[in-house]
Amino acid sequence: MSQTIRQAIMNNAIINSTDGQLYAYEIDGFGGVNFMDDANVPSLMSLPYIGFVDTNDTIYTSTRKAILSSKNPYWFHSPSSNHSGIGGPHRGLNRIWPMNWIVQLNTSTSTEERIALLDMLKSTTAGKGLIHENFDVGQAQGAGFGRLWFAWGNSLFGEVLLNMAMEEGVLGAEILFGQGQPALNMQDVFAS
Repeated sequence: MSQTIRQAIMNNAIINSTDGQLYAYEIDGFGGVNFMDDANVPSLMSLPYIGFVDTNDTIYTSTRKAILSSKNPYWFHSPSSNHSGIGGPHRGLNRIWPMNWIVQLNTSTSTEERIALLDMLKSTTAGKGLIHENFDVGQAQGAGFGRLWFAWGNSLFGEVLLNMAMEEGVLGAEILFGQGQPALNMQDVFAS
């Protein structure tokens, strides 16, 4: 069944744009296409996370670039707070979901992007130290947030941090622990 679904996506859900080929968010089977992304999992951003494509897949990289721009109707930017991110249709406009940044962090192949995303995640908790469901893009430090405790976002963040901690090099352990620091070996962590 998964092969049938994959083949149907490859045959029918790839669109041509000025940015190259992109994965569509939705198709209706009659030629209608909706290009957007939502800050949930599954989403277009999360395709490598869910194992559909590799982070270096050409169509995925073009899609990722497009969804992190104004081509995505749920990508929001505030010059006053200098935050940009993806929201979604279910909580209103101009609301960034930090879970988008977590998935973006997980699928990033850039040290600079990962560091910037970690900084944004730390600085948009409205002083609570928690990942919120969403926040008003125009308010400083993640104020105007929805759901103080959003277990899905907090759990996903923990998973991504653990995966990074177990990854060698500048994209993983060195970002979290400092230059030259080794990745965690979970057997060593739980041994004793």
